Amino acid sequence: MKPDLLLSSWILEALGVCGPSASPLQVAKVVWSRHEQDLRATGDLLFTWQLDLRTTAEAMAAEGTLSIASSGAWTVSEGTSLPSATRRSWAAEEIATAVSGYLTLLRAEHAGRPLRRAQVLADITARTGRTGEQLEAMLSNISEVVQEHGIVPLSSARPRSNVPVGVRPAVAAALGAPDQDAPQER
Repeated sequence: MKPDLLLSSWILEALGVCGPSASPLQVAKVVWSRHEQDLRATGDLLFTWQLDLRTTAEAMAAEGTLSIASSGAWTVSEGTSLPSATRRSWAAEEIATAVSGYLTLLRAEHAGRPLRRAQVLADITARTGRTGEQLEAMLSNISEVVQEHGIVPLSSARPRSNVPVGVRPAVAAALGAPDQDAPQER
């Protein structure tokens, strides 16, 4: 069986992000974060993609472009080139910048003050170098964590549960800071 070209490119892309070796779960998380819209638009693939990803990995292993360890980890075989990662993980400083901007917007919203959303987002973008799409996704991740703390999240950033590493501790630290005007559940 030949590997599915689309799914094999997604596997290699995910391994380029995670490192040359990763668990199927880590690969699936990267594929979902990068290709959710593609998966939703493909009809039945939305319901079978994780199984299809495993089948494709097995076909890639049979072909020699991937190896599957006894632990289950998928590793790129020597000589197989990985695509360059177009997205990078969020650094702690970038997360802190996004959390700070988010809380500025949240406090203004909860206090009924005018929001300077465009200005705050432009500032975060300038300080992190992130795209608008990446920033919107991060704000949604922050909304999820804020909601976990019992606080009504920012209305313009619907909570998303695929929270990247480092966001929960950054939000907890920002909410636990001596700043007493953190908005509370209403």
